[in-house]
Amino acid sequence: MNRREILPGVWHLEEDYRVYCTLVQGAEKALLFDTGQGRRDLAAYVAETVPTPCLVVNSHGHSDHVGGNFRFPLVYAHRADWPLLAAQARMTGRETPVRPLEPGQVFALGGRRVRVVSLAGHTRGSVGLLLEGEDLLLAGDGLNQTLLLLGPEAAPLSQLRVTLEATLALPFTQYLSSHAPGPLPRDQVALHREHLDHLHLEPPSHPGPYGPRLCRSQYRAGRGRSVLFVDRGLLGGREMA
Repeated sequence: MNRREILPGVWHLEEDYRVYCTLVQGAEKALLFDTGQGRRDLAAYVAETVPTPCLVVNSHGHSDHVGGNFRFPLVYAHRADWPLLAAQARMTGRETPVRPLEPGQVFALGGRRVRVVSLAGHTRGSVGLLLEGEDLLLAGDGLNQTLLLLGPEAAPLSQLRVTLEATLALPFTQYLSSHAPGPLPRDQVALHREHLDHLHLEPPSHPGPYGPRLCRSQYRAGRGRSVLFVDRGLLGGREMA
């Protein structure tokens, strides 16, 4: 298991190639953010790594982040993404009890508090975890350098704007995403927000299974870059270039 310690007691784990989960240790409890694709036995790894009970929180319901849920007795997830978890259970035949997760909910781990924040966009139930007083946000897929709003589970583009503005009001200087090996700067979120005012939507060169429904926009400022792939049905009246 490749791992990187981001802060004392906070490890970013590469569960599979370019798929990351985050383990947070408090004095009384630990918290695992996502369970990856299920190819690694994260439950066994956590049991060997931390000396306390461990809570499990899903950032959203896509299969590459909830695939290992079945190895744990219980997970927390936002209700909006429960249909995705149910679909994963039907596909694999492995079901895990789920408890609801709400923005504002706080997990007290013992000397460390983790607050749930909404990152609706990538999916309607996408959430992040803010490590209070530690300047660190765990963002799942909600703030990847390439933002994806695809499929019926995604929120409209207008919701993404609301999410980015709310995120920029949070106290953090760096964040972790599910497909990057290390912290990304707060400026990346600001760049995504700026991108929404400079959209240049066009068909991508390789639309894949989404075909003509898929739009792509790219924005650069200084050395930074923001990329957006979005389903046309989520554009709210915008037209492609």
